Amino acid sequence: MVRETVERVGARGQPIRPVSVRIDGAHAIGVYFSHRSVEIGLVDMGGSQLETRTLSAEAGTPEAVAQVTRAFIADIVARKLIRPDTLAGVGIALPGDFILGAEQLNAHEFFPALGKPGAVRMMAHGVDVPVFVENDAASAALGERLLGAGQGLNDFLFVHVGHGIGGALFLGGRLYRGVNGNAGMIGIQFPNDRPRPSGQDLFAYLQREGVAVEDFPQLEALSISGCPPLRAWIKRAGAQLRVQLAQTARILDPGTILIGGRLPLAMLNALVAEIDTSEFCNEGAGLPRPRVMASPLGIKAGMIGAASLPIFRTLMDETDGLPTTTAGIAL
Repeated sequence: MVRETVERVGARGQPIRPVSVRIDGAHAIGVYFSHRSVEIGLVDMGGSQLETRTLSAEAGTPEAVAQVTRAFIADIVARKLIRPDTLAGVGIALPGDFILGAEQLNAHEFFPALGKPGAVRMMAHGVDVPVFVENDAASAALGERLLGAGQGLNDFLFVHVGHGIGGALFLGGRLYRGVNGNAGMIGIQFPNDRPRPSGQDLFAYLQREGVAVEDFPQLEALSISGCPPLRAWIKRAGAQLRVQLAQTARILDPGTILIGGRLPLAMLNALVAEIDTSEFCNEGAGLPRPRVMASPLGIKAGMIGAASLPIFRTLMDETDGLPTTTAGIAL
């Protein structure tokens, strides 16, 4: 897991032996969902995506996820992309919240098959390495902690703009899941029957304005300066987040608020500019304000977040034998 090198800075005494993490010392597989597709990929300890595959939305059923995962593992081992003993496991970032832990999920409406009882456990059927599941916001926060803007941050609020709008909390250097694994549900502040700062709302708004976008990968082709409807949505969504995150920030008192999820980096930066104005957390009392930052991982956050689940649980989590851990639910 670590590599030792030798640095000689003089002729006498023992040389300096810096120790660094071997990025090829462990690997993990990540699975995450989009409206039109499912992506599965192999990630190393440095966050590099060594192999990725994008499959049609039909692959998003629990049975198909298990089948695709088994085939993916067999293929990367047969092609000797990794040694089997370096595979820490599979992480699945779920678009929904937990009703009964791994027994039932309150899935986003785009993914009805994931809401059936037993669907979450079915994803691990026949997979012969550890499988961990977490909601997409919490898994993305773990990815930030491991390889993104959360490195070195012990306390932060992560805002996940995906198909919905969600959040996750890192407190004291550890992911805080809450009693049911749903801590950080900031989406409750934005009613579903009104405009809200979510990916689903963004797609619907752009389509009404004549911009043919149905899923996150298509957003990369849009220019903020060249697309007035996109600019208008960012301005409105940023204003909504500025008001509601100010209340959340005063309740939790985080040092940093990270804005991430499924949006391209340029759009995340534009959202941050709308949130982090002089009005944000300004009650006139001179209280300290949290930093507001965009995730540098951009569109890679989903895959890196999902793959972070087994890396955290297997290599970094201090808990032992608990069915619900700081890195999600083990199946």
